[in-house]
Amino acid sequence: MDKHVIEERREKVVKYPKRGRQSRVRAHVRKGGVLLLISMVFICAADGCVGRTAGEEQGPDGSLQGMSGYGDEASEPAAQITDTDEIPFVNILEADSAELTITWDGMTANNLSEIETIEAEIATAVDAFSAEGYSTGFLLYDLNSGGGVSYHADETYYSASTIKGPYVAWLVQAHPETADTLYGTIENTLQWSSNEDYERLITSYGYTEFNSWADGLGCQNIAITDEWYTSVNARDFAVLWSSMYDYFLSETCNTAVRDLYSGTLSSAIYETLGGQYIVYSKAGWIGEGLGTYYNVQNDAGIVMKGEDPYVLVVLSDAYGQMDLLDHLVAVLDMAHTSLTEY
Repeated sequence: MDKHVIEERREKVVKYPKRGRQSRVRAHVRKGGVLLLISMVFICAADGCVGRTAGEEQGPDGSLQGMSGYGDEASEPAAQITDTDEIPFVNILEADSAELTITWDGMTANNLSEIETIEAEIATAVDAFSAEGYSTGFLLYDLNSGGGVSYHADETYYSASTIKGPYVAWLVQAHPETADTLYGTIENTLQWSSNEDYERLITSYGYTEFNSWADGLGCQNIAITDEWYTSVNARDFAVLWSSMYDYFLSETCNTAVRDLYSGTLSSAIYETLGGQYIVYSKAGWIGEGLGTYYNVQNDAGIVMKGEDPYVLVVLSDAYGQMDLLDHLVAVLDMAHTSLTEY
């Protein structure tokens, strides 16, 4: 990547929030199944839409009253909501992800029909997994705005070799000399997903420090064990890759190692988007039978999309079904393009 491009982006990145330190929005509007996270619930009345905060109910006379009882004289008049009022923004890393969730700064109620279209396209890609008996969880995190798209981002999957990406990123930061002394081993670990070379790294440097690094980023659930792998969810994994993005753009980054994340084996993100953008990614897969823990097709990475780079994590139990992942990645990238136009 050109150095001047990296310098321009270094000033634009929005730092990801510390996990567990921001309260989530308690109410939302549901449009066509998508959760648009906002702090007001719209009630359409004859004279237009008015808002009420969570915890208020409508009294017998149509007025909005507190949950403590109707007729509460201390209740304040409901705020008037218009189609041009901005929906309060929630960082996608902190947003609820029980359903398909889209958050973006600057959205208004007037954008809901456009969001429904985006949601329908993503839902179709998700349904393609379900139609063949598979499941998926994913999170797209825009690194400039903090907005994005998520679905079942807290569902856990076996990491398989996707964990090698963050492990190497931690290793070359904690032990910079390894970028030179173990370059060939690192190359094989990232480019070809060599288990033997990963074994050499982890038996030499362990995983306790890596686990502490992940814990420090708020990802207590990501902890490598004696088996050298772990369970992951899309939310926590996106946090690790966001930290990696910071490192990749830093002055201390070893660019030779960073470039080894481009063109890695069986990466749906690279296969789908590598012809358009610079992509840093690391996939992981294992197939021991659908319905078993050790049956996944995962991918995670950074898409350097012009002025709008983003982190994308796609986890699934669709071992070997690269067409499903490729299609989902393409649809999510198109959704991101649409969102950046708001």
